[in-house]
Amino acid sequence: MPSPEPSAPALDRPEQVVTVLGLVAASRLSAFDWLAADALHAPRTRARVAVARLASGQLGAYDALSRSAEEHGGDLTDAAAPYLALLDGIGQRTRSDDWRERVVRTVVAGGMVRDLARTVGEHLPEPVRGVVADALAGQGLTGLVAAEVAQATAGDPALAARLALWGRRVAGEALGAVQPVLDVVESAGAADLAALAAPAVGTISAGHARRMERLGLAA
Repeated sequence: MPSPEPSAPALDRPEQVVTVLGLVAASRLSAFDWLAADALHAPRTRARVAVARLASGQLGAYDALSRSAEEHGGDLTDAAAPYLALLDGIGQRTRSDDWRERVVRTVVAGGMVRDLARTVGEHLPEPVRGVVADALAGQGLTGLVAAEVAQATAGDPALAARLALWGRRVAGEALGAVQPVLDVVESAGAADLAALAAPAVGTISAGHARRMERLGLAA
């Protein structure tokens, strides 16, 4: 992972490390919840299996995150709780009965939340940064959904426009969670992250644009 920018604080005190690990864990738990629901509503068995496999992979690093939190004197589940409340709100406000909207939501919101956790995690000390990098490694959902969207929208510009609009709505909800998440990091770790807010939004927005391009949708 890249080194922190000089203008942003190093999050190296034990309570700071634990709260960021909680953010990372919450991002993986939320992704699991979204993907599990997507798998349940998949229109075909092959898609259901593929998405279910991705869901199970979200929790693969949970034990490593938990051990790291314990090494720094904290409990991962307790640290994740305030972030889960915020991230669950994104899911509650972007529910859909349409499977394509569901998986676009998971790609967009899940990717933006992962980028936020990664951006904050870059300010942790080693070797914790390595644990975070492993936990946030890409899971391959974007490619799967891109193929689904491409097939569905071929010759159907109205559907493409609807999914693009939906993606923008989801992105707005995810961006709206950035400052509240940083506020939790600040309050739990006694850190001033004002210098991180604008770069974080820029990084997350750029990642969102790339994902929408891969989906073949206008950002």
